[in-house]
Amino acid sequence: MSPQAVAKPCVAVRRDDLVPVCPHCEVELPEIYLRKPEGPFGVGRGFVFFCPHCRKVMGFAAQWYPFPG
Repeated sequence: MSPQAVAKPCVAVRRDDLVPVCPHCEVELPEIYLRKPEGPFGVGRGFVFFCPHCRKVMGFAAQWYPFPG
């Protein structure tokens, strides 16, 4: 394997000074909503994350953990 093919590890950096923006309505998101999906596509499986302003889905997760302190 060549030195150029070796990938560097990804590092997560906590940034409390930044507020994310909804990719749909472009409103700043000091908070996001989450809930367990209902219906035939996911009864009791994981979580759906969505914008509190436009309510469009931003993502899904099988599990949810708070960001470490």
